[in-house]
Amino acid sequence: MITTRHCLIAACIMHIEGAFSTNSPAFKNNNPGNLRPPGESTGFQKFDTKIDGFDALVKDVAANTGKPLDSFVAKYAPPNENNSVLYLHLLSELTGIQPNEAI
Repeated sequence: MITTRHCLIAACIMHIEGAFSTNSPAFKNNNPGNLRPPGESTGFQKFDTKIDGFDALVKDVAANTGKPLDSFVAKYAPPNENNSVLYLHLLSELTGIQPNEAI
């Protein structure tokens, strides 16, 4: 079940990923969460529309329901590719969800 909380997290991820910057991969690929293709560890999925990309992001967040925010960020924005500490801090601040609080 998708909730308002899932949509809030997805919207904040869009902001962090730069989905509103016309030069970003998130914008160019209609992929506001920079989701990877299923089963791949590199590259980003391309969606037909921004709504399709947002829907996929919300579903990805919802698939992690019950996990603490910090565990989600560790998987979603791994430290070998991101500043995970900053990512978690921003996501927590933007959503009001504590790092150890379940999604």
